[in-house]
Amino acid sequence: MLILKMKYYPQISISAKVMMYRTIFFILFSVFAFSSCNEETPDEIIPFAFVNQDLNLNLIQYQDLRNLGGYIYIEPGESAGYKGIIVYHEGNGIYRAFERACTFDPHADCDPIIVDDSGLFMIHKCCNSSFSFNGNPMGGPASLDLLQYQTYVDGIYLKIIN
Repeated sequence: MLILKMKYYPQISISAKVMMYRTIFFILFSVFAFSSCNEETPDEIIPFAFVNQDLNLNLIQYQDLRNLGGYIYIEPGESAGYKGIIVYHEGNGIYRAFERACTFDPHADCDPIIVDDSGLFMIHKCCNSSFSFNGNPMGGPASLDLLQYQTYVDGIYLKIIN
């Protein structure tokens, strides 16, 4: 390691030496930081897709959303996200809507994210990433939160937008 001693460089001021040490530290830190990247495919940004859904909560196809912990899938299509949407009823009039594309590899040509059979979390079967109903990654290679869309209740309608 490079160590500078004052007796060998008497013509350099103390502030210049401090600056030189900082520069050396920055270079070494950068080398170590960038050399520690892992080899897995990095998390990717989900492509933008327009979302504008009005769900009439009184309709039979949305009856699962009346129950605490209930959820439905909205299949991809016009104004329904990139790979579709999972809508989850958290309780107290709070609904969450998540994009069904996995944040690890949104372009993967496989089934989108689903709710696990236990009903306790969401999972992407291709890469085995799992997510809480807050959208946070819980396991697998994904490290980014799921893309969450805005929701609000307007009378009997649940509105989902981005």
